[in-house]
Parts: sequence; C-alpha cells; structure tokens
Amino acid sequence: MAVKRSDAIVIGYYPLGETDRIVVFFTKDYGKIRAVAKGVRRLKSRLCGRVEILTHGDLIFFERTGKDLHSINTFDIIETFQTLREDLLKMAYCSYMAELIQQVTSDGQSDTDIFDLMLNTMSAMKESDAPEMLVRVFEIRLLEKIGLNPRLDSCIVCSGGINDEDPRFSVRAGGVLCDKCSKSGHYSVVISRDTLDLMRRIREIPFELITVLETTEANKQEMKRLLSGFISFHVDVKNLRSLRFLESIESEYRGDMKVANESDK
Repeated sequence: MAVKRSDAIVIGYYPLGETDRIVVFFTKDYGKIRAVAKGVRRLKSRLCGRVEILTHGDLIFFERTGKDLHSINTFDIIETFQTLREDLLKMAYCSYMAELIQQVTSDGQSDTDIFDLMLNTMSAMKESDAPEMLVRVFEIRLLEKIGLNPRLDSCIVCSGGINDEDPRFSVRAGGVLCDKCSKSGHYSVVISRDTLDLMRRIREIPFELITVLETTEANKQEMKRLLSGFISFHVDVKNLRSLRFLESIESEYRGDMKVANESDK
C-alpha cells in the first residue's frame, strides 16, 4: 500500500461496525477519497474528535490500489472551524456545500480549485454576517468549475446579445435567453436586471468584498430560486439530506427574524 499525504477537509462520514467510521475527505492533491478510521468511536482512539465534519487537516493515508476504501494513518488538525459548527445556520450552509461537493465530484480526481473554493468559503463564513451570499457565490463558482455554469452574458441558444431591460432565464436551456429565443418555445422566467448583474459580478469578485455588495432581499431570494432550480435540474440533489435540513433551518431563521423585526416596531 502506498502512503499518501495531502491537505484535506472532512466533508462527510458514516458509521462502520461498532467502533469504526468511513470518513469522506476532499483532498487538495487527490480529490475526493473515502478512508476507514479504525476505532475512531472509542474515546482512547488517536483519531477521536479529529475527523469531525468541516475539519481541515493534514491527512496521511494508506492508498489501497483498486479499492474504494483507503486507511487513515494520521489526521493532524489545521483548523477545526468550530465557530461554524456552533452556529446552526452556518453549519447548515457548510454541510450543504460539503454534500454538494460529494455529489458533483468523482473519487480520486484532484481539483485544487474546488478545494480552495470550499476552504475559502468556510474561512470567509466564520466572521461573515452574510453567509447566504457566500453560499450563492460558492454555488455559482462550483458550477463553473465542473462545467455547468449558467451562461449569463449572451443567449444560451444562439449566442446573441441580451436585452438587459427585460432579461429571461431558462433553467432547462442553461442560461439567459435573447428576445427571439425566449419566444421560440424555450420555457423561461423573467430575471430582474439587478439580480442578473449581481450573478455576473459575484463570479469574479474577491471573497472579502462579497459582504459589501449592495443588494436587496428580493435580489437574494430571486438568485436563490434560480440557482436552486438550476442545480436541481442539472445535478441530482434529491437525496441531499443536508438540503432538507438547511431548508428547515432557513425557515426557522426567517421566522425568528420576522418576530424580532416586529418587536422592534
């Protein structure tokens, strides 16, 4: 068995027997891998408390050639991201991002850009007051990196120019439509000019500037609906447990915010 080493983020885990665990890592050098953490559920295990969801660390593992499961040697913590796990809403967002990466990446295929995207998003989210915007940035940039990015600058059908006064977006076609194509049987919905401009800008804007973008709650909700529909159509997300959890937490959070706003009046 070859010994491999890489920066890694824990993006999931599953119980195996009474004391073991299958840990899903997204590594910088080897992409997504699954490895067995022997005895990790015993209190005296050297891995106990280390291979928790979202933990970033230095992973050394034994690669089992031709096998789906490898074996963890050591996992030394670089960043626990404990503050994210202590915030239920941010934890829900990050769990969704982690499970989405599991869904759209293949085992053993390195992608340093996606690794950096996940790590940078979590790092920015620790102190951010706009975690929802960071998730939208993550979604758009992840789609781009896996070759599913929605076209936003020209018509997805004919590559013609877009009338930004009354733009339309087609989830099925994969992007915005010009006036002619939007009337040619392609189902589409109107997207506000401000939301379209926001989606264009956040493709490239540095993470540290995300929170200073001027946007309205209507823009954020419209972008969420469009991206949610796009991802649901182009990526199989029906089994994402984290997505159902996130939706319940967001609903509860919005309810709490509404009550707080009404009490301030």
